[in-house]
Amino acid sequence: MRIKPITSLVLGLPTQDGNRVPLTRLVPGRGQHGTEAFRAMDPFLLMDHFGPMVLNPGTDAGFPPHPHRGFQTLTYLIQGAFRHRDSTGGSGLLRSGGAQLMNAGSGIVHEEMPVPEQLEAGGPIEGVQLWINLPRADKGSVPGYTDLQPESMPWTQLPGGRIRVLAGTWVGVTGPARTPARIAYAHLELAAGARFEHAIPVEWTAAVVPLHGTLAIEGREAAENTVALLGEGDVLAMEARSHVSLMLLAGEPLREPIAHHGPFVMNTQDEIQRAILDYQLGRMGHLE
Repeated sequence: MRIKPITSLVLGLPTQDGNRVPLTRLVPGRGQHGTEAFRAMDPFLLMDHFGPMVLNPGTDAGFPPHPHRGFQTLTYLIQGAFRHRDSTGGSGLLRSGGAQLMNAGSGIVHEEMPVPEQLEAGGPIEGVQLWINLPRADKGSVPGYTDLQPESMPWTQLPGGRIRVLAGTWVGVTGPARTPARIAYAHLELAAGARFEHAIPVEWTAAVVPLHGTLAIEGREAAENTVALLGEGDVLAMEARSHVSLMLLAGEPLREPIAHHGPFVMNTQDEIQRAILDYQLGRMGHLE
């Protein structure tokens, strides 16, 4: 057994996206460029921690219609509620403790906005959005989305904490999200002083991302809204320095060329130019 050490700590970048939604961009983090983060985090492309915030009554803060192509988004809501609509005709409700897996594939336009009750009365909202790269063979796949309701991924109790598995397998529990890229993704909460250990394939990319609180791996600490990228080894072993809420992130690298422009992630610049043109010509559909 060899514990995976922390090889780098990348601070999140506070910013805004959508319609005035405050968030911390964890991947790419502060001081990173897209290609640098892509190589380090393959097969993951972007990770945003939005909120926590309290929506004021009458607010329209959210993510209005925008396009994507070439990857998947996995949006996990820790508190609050969002409604989803997309150009394939899909719609759904994202509830606290639930998630949504959207396959952008060959191209989609979607929005994620507060539910009518929150638009009228306000309320808290917090969540994490993860972009997962699609292998070259799947970038032209049919777009669509899947609701992952809280009941499909309940909390599992652990010594000193609990875990909610969204994708892959952790502590013998397999999450409901299915992706062409081989990943394992979970939300973990630990009380101060609690420990957590789990095997991770040696060749996989692995990181722990504290959203709140501080953890330590082999004596090196990672505080909230920081990505702790892990190095060679076959076991993740951590201790909570305080009560900590964090995301566990692991995946098998695709090791394919990446071309990136805004909401499009392909393999070549020619494919990016086609994506831009297709969107401009309405070939990804519309939202009224």
